[in-house]
Order: sequence, then structure tokens, then C-alpha cells
Amino acid sequence: MKNLNVNEMVKKGKKIKENLTNTIMMKEDGEKKDKKNFARGLILRLGVIFVCICIILMIVRKITYKEDEAVVNLPVVNVTNIEKGSIEKERSVMGTIMPSDTFYVVNKVGGEITKIYVSNGQEVKKGDKICEIDNSKQIDAAFIEYDAVRKNYERMEKLYESGDISKQSFEQIKAQYDGAKLKYDTQVEFATPVATGDGVIENTDMTLNVTINSGTVLCYITAKDVKQVEFGVTESVLDGINLYDTVKIEKQGKIYTGTVTDKAKLISANTGLFNIKAVIDDENTFASGVMAKVTFVYEKSNNTYILPKKIVYYENTKPFVYVVDSDGIIMKKFFESGIDTIDKIEVLSGVNEGDNIVATWHSDLAENVTVKIKDTVNIKNLFESQDR
Repeated sequence: MKNLNVNEMVKKGKKIKENLTNTIMMKEDGEKKDKKNFARGLILRLGVIFVCICIILMIVRKITYKEDEAVVNLPVVNVTNIEKGSIEKERSVMGTIMPSDTFYVVNKVGGEITKIYVSNGQEVKKGDKICEIDNSKQIDAAFIEYDAVRKNYERMEKLYESGDISKQSFEQIKAQYDGAKLKYDTQVEFATPVATGDGVIENTDMTLNVTINSGTVLCYITAKDVKQVEFGVTESVLDGINLYDTVKIEKQGKIYTGTVTDKAKLISANTGLFNIKAVIDDENTFASGVMAKVTFVYEKSNNTYILPKKIVYYENTKPFVYVVDSDGIIMKKFFESGIDTIDKIEVLSGVNEGDNIVATWHSDLAENVTVKIKDTVNIKNLFESQDR
């Protein structure tokens, strides 16, 4: 019985030992498998990370290349800045050359007549003094303005010569000076009306020391052996033509000048137009009765903003320019226009002096397009190239 128990105990001990051995071996095998699985997982994760890094680098490189390529391929444009100038609108009609009869001498400023140089029946030459009018108040006011502008101009001229101010700033100051000087000289000129042609004084009723208004007819002059051109205009144009305006007369390829001496107040029954007469400066050139082309200015504006038409665009008949902002992006700027000619347009509002206006055409020119500015050109050069 005891032997049986011992044997059984031995058998149980061996079985326990086998079980322990198997457990230990299984544990070791599990640990080995875990280590292999961990290594495999680590390698897999590292591989995924490596692939992701490669993909990111490829994307960044592609984006950078596209950005660099976009910068290189930006449309290149020149820009300009708006400035003030003068604009005139002309019209051409056919006129008839005929002997000159009489024309008016009209004062352009109001004031007291202080001297009278002519009388009825007196022969005068072109440029002879008719009278003197006291417009000292206007002259004094114009001189005060001119003198102030002149002093500033002389000071700025020295600064410009020393390089302390830009050419553009100096040109603006010079334009102010020229305008003030012209205004002063004009007032001085208006103080002494003169004969606009050769002839005989008629119908003068000037009285010494009498104050007259601007636009008063001082006398008539009957011209002798002087030719004039007569032409008709519509009512819409009539108000834009003034006495003493200069006109151009073209005949056989040659251009001559004339001076407006008369404008009708009533419509001609024959033509339905208002007749205008202008004395031709070269009286020996034309035969009476021939036709000639007459060109005159009927609308003008000075010291105003103007643009060359070649850089102006239209959308639903509204004018606009392309402007480059500080980020290099193009935007449309619509503006209110005034006088509009074949090659120029007046800007009343909507465009400012500091705006970078696109001055060159490009096939990619459109709103919200990014461009590269190559150069800033003087707008005067655009007008000159347009005139050629």
C-alpha cells in the first residue's frame, strides 16, 4: 500500500514537473513570439513613418515649385500716375471764304474807361490801342496771387536744382506758376483792348470816365481788303465759341489761322445753323467764294486730370482703368469722365494721383490677377507716343 502511494506520488511529481517544464517552455515561446511581433510592429511603424515623411517632402517640394514657377511667370506691366493738364475738343466744318466787312471790338473786363485812342472814321492797324480800362482791382488780385506763387516757384527751383525735391513735384509747382503768370498777364492785356485787324473805326460811342461791363462792344471796324471765313455751327457748339478765339483754316494742304470776330445770335434761315465769322490772318492767300475746312475748339478745360485713351477701358459704356494695389493685385477703378476726345479723356473723380495705373496691355490683364511692376513711366511720354 505504501509502495503504491510512493509510486503514485512519483508519478504525480513527474507529471507536475512535465507540466512546469511545458509551462516554462510555452512562456519562453510566448515571450519569443512577443519579441518577434514587437520587432515586426516597430519595423512596420517605422516604415509607415518613413513613407509619410517622403510623401510630405514630395508635396512640399511640389507646392514650392509651383509657387516659384508662379512668381517667375507673373504678368509684367508698366504703371503710370495721373497728372493735371489741358484738354480741348475740336470740330471741323466747311466754311466759305469771303471779303471781310465789319467786326466787333469787345472788352473782356469791366471797369472805368480812362483813355480813348480812336474816333469814328479813323483808320487803324491790327494791334493799335482802342482805349484803356481801369481794372486795377483785378490786376492787383492777380498780381498778389502771381507774386506768392512766383516766390514759391523760385524757392522750389533751387531745391530742385540741388536734388532736394523730385522732378514731378517741381513740374506741378511750375504749372501753378505758369497758370498764375498767365492770369496776371491776361488781366494786364485786358486793360488795353486793341484792334484785331486793319480797317476804319465805326459806331464807337465810348465815353471817358464811364464804367462799362465786361462784354461791352467798344466799336466796329470795317476791314479793308481783308478776307474772312464764314461757317455755321449748331446751338450745342455755339456756346463754346467766343469772340477772339483762334480757328484753323485748311486749304490745299496748308493750314492758316484766323480770329473769330462775329457769332450770330439767330439761326440762319438758309442753313438752320448759327453763322460764325473769323478774319483770316493772311488776307492775300484766298480767293473769295472758295470753300475751306475750318477747325475750332468748342470745349476745353485747363488744370484738370487727363488720361490717354489707350490705357482706358469700358464696361457697359462706363470708363475704368486697371490699378495695381500694394499687394501687386490688379483691380478695376471706374471714374467719372468729362471732356472726351479721340486720344484723351478728362477725369472728374474716381482716380487719384497716387494710383498705380496699368500703362501696358497684357493678355492676362484682368481683375484680381497678380502682376509684377516693371517700371513707372511718365504719363507725358504716353501722350507723346499716342500723338505720334
